[in-house]
Amino acid sequence: MEHLLMLLLLLWSSGTSKGNVGTSEGTSMGTTQNTSALEDEFMCKSPAISDIVILLDGSSSISRINFELARTFLENLVRAFSVGYDKTRIGLVQYSGDFWIEWHLNAHTTKEGVIEAIKNLLHKGGGTKTGQALIFILDTSFKAKFGSRPGVPKILILITDGDSQDDVTSPARSLREAGIELFAIGVRDAPFSELKAIASPPEETHVYNLADFSGLSNIVESLSKTVCERVEQLDTQIKDYIRLVNGSTHCSGRLEVRSNQSNQSNQWSSVCEEDFDQQDAEVVCSELGCGALSVLQGALYGEVEAPMWTKEFQCGGHESSLLYCRSSGSERNTCSPGKAVGLTCSEPVRLVGGASRCEGTLEVKYQGEWRPVDYYRWNLKVADVACRDLDCGSAVSIRDREESSERSVWWIPSDCVQSGSAVRDCLLPRSSSSIMDLTCSKLLFQPIISVSSSMYGVSEAQQQGAQVLRGSTFTVCCSIQPQYPGGSFQLTSLSLNSAHNYTKPAVNHSANFLFPAAEPAHHGSYRCVYHLYVFSHDFSSESRLLRLSVEDPTPLIIKAVLLPLMLLWVNVALYLYCKTTRGRKLDRQEDFELDHRHLGVPAAEEEGAQGAG
Repeated sequence: MEHLLMLLLLLWSSGTSKGNVGTSEGTSMGTTQNTSALEDEFMCKSPAISDIVILLDGSSSISRINFELARTFLENLVRAFSVGYDKTRIGLVQYSGDFWIEWHLNAHTTKEGVIEAIKNLLHKGGGTKTGQALIFILDTSFKAKFGSRPGVPKILILITDGDSQDDVTSPARSLREAGIELFAIGVRDAPFSELKAIASPPEETHVYNLADFSGLSNIVESLSKTVCERVEQLDTQIKDYIRLVNGSTHCSGRLEVRSNQSNQSNQWSSVCEEDFDQQDAEVVCSELGCGALSVLQGALYGEVEAPMWTKEFQCGGHESSLLYCRSSGSERNTCSPGKAVGLTCSEPVRLVGGASRCEGTLEVKYQGEWRPVDYYRWNLKVADVACRDLDCGSAVSIRDREESSERSVWWIPSDCVQSGSAVRDCLLPRSSSSIMDLTCSKLLFQPIISVSSSMYGVSEAQQQGAQVLRGSTFTVCCSIQPQYPGGSFQLTSLSLNSAHNYTKPAVNHSANFLFPAAEPAHHGSYRCVYHLYVFSHDFSSESRLLRLSVEDPTPLIIKAVLLPLMLLWVNVALYLYCKTTRGRKLDRQEDFELDHRHLGVPAAEEEGAQGAG
């Protein structure tokens, strides 16, 4: 009987009315679409892209038939959007008392893939903890590692059928403050007050309160249109809010924000250093699609003649745009000279899996996602661009690494890069099993040079210099952070009249150069050079320069002898002085007492009389 009711409801939901078109019949038995109705479906034509996450109530209060109606509603909703890697991404989380990530934002790159995943949804059952589900969404779904992209609108669509068993107000507020637009759809017993507490304003377009699940088919078009229009508005706000000017690349320059005050409409204003910190800067770098923050300093990219206006930004680090960061209520009209914020973010290129940052699999970040680069048609001249972006010198070798299966990669046409375009401007998505590994010339870590002697201990190159005593034994140590086995160290010394080179194999990533007796000829500059043959190429890396001075021990010996003698003389003199002074004082006391005896007055009484007087 239940199967018959389900079939009748599905047939009814796929009827001829325009509000219920394009639904699917059944779950695993195939689908039947109404072709004429599909032509009347609303399609979002906006070029703006977004990240949409659906939070679906799967509690036990939802029957199997109603869960089927909810799936049909989601299929029709997804059909309104252009789904793709560089288009709209859609993820889904089902919840009750627990949470199930059905798929992340980057799991499906086609509309058909998302719809197929919806058809395969299984009803979980359990309680209704909407508040905890909202927290779970904030902590997981809208993260870059799960496919969420910085600088694009974020949409959350909640579908629930009952009163939550926990608080929803605070979690919903946190989502809204992070820049996530919330739509709340309540069916049957879902309190309208709770839906309003969850949804973004205005409630007229963001809150839907339905009597039963069959009403979902009537809101597909209105919800699709509202989401589409809101994505366009958010996209414009985000893209027109910040910019970096006067920089050499897209990822560097003086930060400017668009003022939204009535008296400064459409005016770009710089930001004062006092109102901006590193956490704020990291949000900007991420929003621009750049790598990590490299430099944050005022006046790096020129001063500003026009008056500045800004508020103090207070980003938490989870925001997808500076637009959504909290800010203080106080406003500043001008900044002091040299205090306009300048940013330098690293280019969104990295090498992973190697022993250093200048060797490994080449990956490029775009819209919050890192992907490896396809090996196809790359050469050393093209690879030089990536090595320069990484500050790793020039390309030494490129290798084609074949993986067992195809994966999502970037194809970067060589002619695009060689024409002078940035790597991020030449990215084309594709699938391939041919992955490129790159080795740049700055492959090795920098060696450490230090000097040890019995008098002065150890002095490293980071200090002003090192000193040793003439005739003493000293050792120059060359070492490097463990990276590759083998190699050798070359110690070069340059004095006023000569230059010397000493070479030793690296043992446990270090080598010690012993000098039995320090002479004036050893006075000069020293440097360690680490040499290694690996990947069929010779690599080398130089340490900092260490300046070594050889001191004459005679003044030290004189000091060592004279100082104790001087201290002894001072002590003897003090002793004799104290002894003489004490003797004189005793003599005066005896004479005083004798005089008073001659007068017949006890000394104690005389002293008392003097005290009373």
